Amino acid sequence: MAISLTVFRAQVDGLLSADDDELSQLRRERLIKAALERYSNDSPHEITTDISGDAGKYYGLAALITTWVEGFSRIVSIQYPAEAITADTTPVYLDPEDYDDDYWSGGIRYLWLPNHTPSAAEKLRIRYTAPYGWTASTISSVVTKTAHGLLANEYAYLDPTWTKATDARIATHQVSAVADVDNFTVKLLEADPPVQDFFAICNLAGGLCAQAISDKYSRTNDSSILADSVDHLSRADQWSRRARELIALYENHLGIGAAAAGESTVQGTGDFVDWDTSPSWPLGRRYLYHGGETR
Repeated sequence: MAISLTVFRAQVDGLLSADDDELSQLRRERLIKAALERYSNDSPHEITTDISGDAGKYYGLAALITTWVEGFSRIVSIQYPAEAITADTTPVYLDPEDYDDDYWSGGIRYLWLPNHTPSAAEKLRIRYTAPYGWTASTISSVVTKTAHGLLANEYAYLDPTWTKATDARIATHQVSAVADVDNFTVKLLEADPPVQDFFAICNLAGGLCAQAISDKYSRTNDSSILADSVDHLSRADQWSRRARELIALYENHLGIGAAAAGESTVQGTGDFVDWDTSPSWPLGRRYLYHGGETR
């Protein structure tokens, strides 16, 4: 189920109890997008697609799989030969040594099958990873802006007026229609991560926002009033702690990070322990090599 950017922001704002004075709406929305990007790395979207053989051993992945994202995607498994589900057969998967998804030639990544040459009548069922992306939702708004200069399908954001996004990653909306030079329609972006991870992603986004707010207060200018400076540093510390708390909640949910692994997040007073001695015995007894007093 796709979730709109405003739904993400509503949850994050609730975690922060912050407003535009603490961190602008655009900054919060972009940090939500950054959180989803990190989530994609921690728990990638796995997609399955069928490709037909061509009696060869090399298959250009980006050309054959439209949602393949170079630099991110990797193959998880390959079923070959892949039969139709209605055939009711037992799936057969290639062993890792039977394929290589990192063969390059001429700047193109190929899937190389050293031991197989699938015919045109055969299919490979490939399961691969991809990031969770943002697409236009059904939530639209009609905008009036003199000489806006936008074209259909371009990306934009509001801060404080509508501006063309130079990259989709910093956008919050997509232009769906252009009526004339002064009027256009935008659609809010949405994403479709697993619903059971929605609140975890919001915790991460909230943590990133809290850290940004902490950074803002820690960069306070020198003040002639000492109390004002101390107040800013106190706020920076409070937001920093809140950031750690929210990110820890995210990591616990996904089973990653020190806290999820059962490790203490409290820094110890010592880094090394000499196991062949006992610090509690007056004579400093050695466990592996006994001193003269204890022989």
